Amino acid sequence: MKNALYLSLGLLAASCSSNPEQAATTAAAPAETAAAAPRELPEVLRQALEAHGGLAAWQQFGTMEYQMKSTLGTPRDEKHLIDLRTRQVRIEAPGYQLGLNDANQVWVTPNKAAFGEMSPRFYHNLFFYFFSIPFVLADAGTVYEDLGTRTVAGKTYQALKVSYETGRGDSSKDEYIAHFNPQTHRLELLLYTVTFFEPGKKATYNSLLYTDWQTADGLVLPAKMEGHKFENDQIGDLRYQAEFSNVHLTRAQPAASLFAMPKGAEVDSLKQ
Repeated sequence: MKNALYLSLGLLAASCSSNPEQAATTAAAPAETAAAAPRELPEVLRQALEAHGGLAAWQQFGTMEYQMKSTLGTPRDEKHLIDLRTRQVRIEAPGYQLGLNDANQVWVTPNKAAFGEMSPRFYHNLFFYFFSIPFVLADAGTVYEDLGTRTVAGKTYQALKVSYETGRGDSSKDEYIAHFNPQTHRLELLLYTVTFFEPGKKATYNSLLYTDWQTADGLVLPAKMEGHKFENDQIGDLRYQAEFSNVHLTRAQPAASLFAMPKGAEVDSLKQ
């Protein structure tokens, strides 16, 4: 999931299992934002989009910003700024800044060591993607499979599997299964795979629970989410938590200069 998930959170790849923060997938979504030409979306997704404020409402915005605090693993307290048209990102925190510029470079300053062990490339849109679902599921390049009614851990949902066209973003082999409440149509559970670190390996699913919601500028967005292990259709141990506050969306795009790479910053290249 990368570039259009300028979003995902979570952190649970086998290659990173020693750090719960690395349990989430990186956004495999496309570089484009929502499809330029109207296209038919699955009914379950249309219902979910309406329940969260509407796709048309989402598409009118050019800027998103919020404060994110995560716990477990490496605690983080960050301000995220996203250009919703280009999906460029800027993250500010005590001790480091990182961003994605218009040359598709992920940069970090003062250096990668200040950010920590995780790949900045993997991380840069991690939280944005999970925070912005279901809206980013309407991006161009997405492939859908309606799974109908599905029961997980004894609870029944309407389920939609989402994958990506080959070559979309940094991790186009990632997959998601979004689980929506059949009464409210809101997203409650997301299963996701992580292929960023091992693209040739069949990935297993991890789980993300949406436990609290907030309304910001007419959109229903997460206030809190939890990442858990997932196996045998059971939600397992808690891996990480994230809380979101000070959420603002505006119609205008942010200044392009905000995403420019500062002098002396390090670039975290795509893995080979």
